[in-house]
Amino acid sequence: MRNFNNWIIWLLITPTLSVILWFIFTNHSFISFINTLFYISFIIFILIFIILLVQEGIFDATSYGFRKIRYQLSSRAKKKMMEYDDFFNPQQAKKDTYFVSTWIGPALMSNVAYFILTIIISLTL
Repeated sequence: MRNFNNWIIWLLITPTLSVILWFIFTNHSFISFINTLFYISFIIFILIFIILLVQEGIFDATSYGFRKIRYQLSSRAKKKMMEYDDFFNPQQAKKDTYFVSTWIGPALMSNVAYFILTIIISLTL
């Protein structure tokens, strides 16, 4: 039931936000609504995709490398201070498990669907 609620919420957020912005900022035509829906779904898709990448730990290896280099290039005194610090002297690049929020999947998929739908509609006009 919780996953169903996530789908309903994300299927309603993008069109609702698009309608609000369409009423406020554009002339009221169908083409301007499709354009607004296209931009909103694309922006939300990009933001949620970035959140997904961060939650899955894609950038952990890069962060590990920079922190390890900083530790290696530090002076002896700083190395002594950072020796037992897990952030500045990391021992492994990635965690064992990662937690991805349950709302990420429905949000990503619904915005991809809206994005593709707007492209299909614009090609038929």
